[in-house]
This record gives sequence, structure tokens and C-alpha cells, in this order.
Amino acid sequence: MAQRETPITAFVFWPAEREDPYLLPKLTRGTCLYGTPTTIRVRLDHKLTDRPQLTLDHTAGEQTQRKEGLYCMPNDETWERFLDELATLQDALTALKDVVATLPVYSARRYELERQKVMTNPICRSAIQIWPLDKRVYSHWEPWAITNCRRGRVQSHSMHNIKIEGSGSMSNSIYDWHCCLSEADWTATEAAHKVAKAAMGVVAKRIGALGKYHEAVKDHRYRDVQKPGLSAEVGMFAQNGKAKKKPAAKQAA
Repeated sequence: MAQRETPITAFVFWPAEREDPYLLPKLTRGTCLYGTPTTIRVRLDHKLTDRPQLTLDHTAGEQTQRKEGLYCMPNDETWERFLDELATLQDALTALKDVVATLPVYSARRYELERQKVMTNPICRSAIQIWPLDKRVYSHWEPWAITNCRRGRVQSHSMHNIKIEGSGSMSNSIYDWHCCLSEADWTATEAAHKVAKAAMGVVAKRIGALGKYHEAVKDHRYRDVQKPGLSAEVGMFAQNGKAKKKPAAKQAA
């Protein structure tokens, strides 16, 4: 026997797994129908207005999703503002990607020089650590994150690692660094990264305010939206779909 609960917001959404650090994940939004202690039953919103920078799921139907993977969305107006902020972030990530595409990956440049019988170590004196374009694995737990970016002076390299001045060891993977062949390379990369970081900050603030569903239930941030005390038994114990009232929890003074 499962007990139905009134959802605390009109909608929820969830991102797909992140696979590309320069591309935001696909989003799915659903209209909340009812909840249980651990899940939310939703009707998928398949007619959402697209944004050219974003990928929205247009699958129709109903699904049951666990609360831990859901983000709250109180209304359509907030959803549109959120999409605007995501679109700005995606534009910034695309611009950053274009800059990174101009930087030679350290390991690839080394192989190229070795094929030409040019054995030099290091192959450049300055390098930039930023996520390579062809490295597709990314954190599933940070769907809105951006890559880190830093510059270092190269002392030497081994087969798989690179020694950066001040690091004290060969602890840096050679595959995560790019050759910085001019000051202009760093200026452009740093500027693009700052724009993306600022846009990510706006999105992170919005995500923090919306909240994950299971966290918002605990902190009662949507107490003015939720209808207190409404529950129903479902499944084989359903009473003809009629909801029954349960006493609302007493709030501490």
C-alpha cells in the first residue's frame, strides 16, 4: 500500500547524464500528478517551446520518478527565466569551446613533433589546463558545471604526465593540457572562461533557489504552494480514487 501525497510544486524537471563539458544536458519537464513517500508521478510536458541553444525532451506519456533526481519548478514563468539563463550559459560554453579548439593539445603536439624527429622536452614553456574537446567523460552529478581553467609554466613531461612549475611532481596528466604558444592564447581562453563562469553562477543560484525535490520537502520552501494534509491510498487499496484527509503536522512555535 502506497500513500499518495500532494506535490509541493506544479512541475518538476531533471537533466540527462552529462557527457560533454561544453554542452548542457537534455532536460525533461513533467507536470506533477501525485507523489508517494519516495516518488513523483508526472505527465511529461512534450509540447514545450524549444530554445536553439538547448535540448528539451518531447516524449509524451507518464512516468514515475524518484524524488532524489528531481528539481522543483513552481510555475511556467520561472521555467522561462530558467531557460533564458541556461541559454546564456550554453552560448558562453560554445564560445569557450571555440577558443579551446584553437589550442594544440600538449600530447598531440608532442606526438606530431616526435614524428618529425624533433625531440624537445618540454615542447612549450607555457600551457593551459582546460577540458580537451575529445574527452567525453564528465561528472553525472554536476549537470551545470563548467571545466576548470588554469595556466602553468611547463618544466618537463614524461610519457603520460607533465610537470608544472610549483607542483613538485609529475602529477598532472599530459592529456589535460594545451600548448599556450602566445599571450593572446591565454588572454582569449581566460576571458571566455570568465564569461562562462559568470553564467554558471547565475544558473547555480537559480538551481539553489529551486532546490532538489527531496530537499525542498524537508525545508518547506514551498509551504505556501503545497496543500497540507492531503493523502490517498493507491493500488489495490485505493478507495475509488477519493482522497482522504489526514491531520496536518503541527508546526513548532
